[in-house]
Amino acid sequence: MSSDLWVGAVTTLAGAVAGGAISFILSRQQIKAAHAEETLRRSADRRFEAYADFLTKARSFRNAIRRYGNNFDPASTPAVVDELGHLAHTASALVFLVVESTKTYDVTRAIVTAISDAQKLLPGFGPDATDDPWFDQNEKMAKLLREFQVAAREELEIGGVDRSHMLNRAPRKYL
Repeated sequence: MSSDLWVGAVTTLAGAVAGGAISFILSRQQIKAAHAEETLRRSADRRFEAYADFLTKARSFRNAIRRYGNNFDPASTPAVVDELGHLAHTASALVFLVVESTKTYDVTRAIVTAISDAQKLLPGFGPDATDDPWFDQNEKMAKLLREFQVAAREELEIGGVDRSHMLNRAPRKYL
């Protein structure tokens, strides 16, 4: 056999090996990229679920404390309001585990603190309550919940309503 034939065979074999190696490397890179993308998507899904659960429970608490004075709802007993506060506190634990944004973390802490502050006022909650602490607590919670929505939407890169529209709502005394 001539040496040209051997050179051709070796070159072909080397080309096949090089092509296979390149294909293998590219395939591994695509698999790694797909895995990383899936991990990011799952992380965003977990955060979304945790944030939605916390927001729902914190809003339930806020809805309970907005019933004071003339708008008193007999179903909103101090025990019920306290339980709603505990549910929101419990839901915040998962938020603190999955949060990735300092802004979301800070506003979550502020909401938990506001809930604790409102729970301390519960002995004064009822049909004879004055508007003073409850109106302020209600407005504080409303503002913090809007800030949480904005922070969570920014962290999760959710578009939609402009943040200034959400944050610049005027307080209403009777909702």
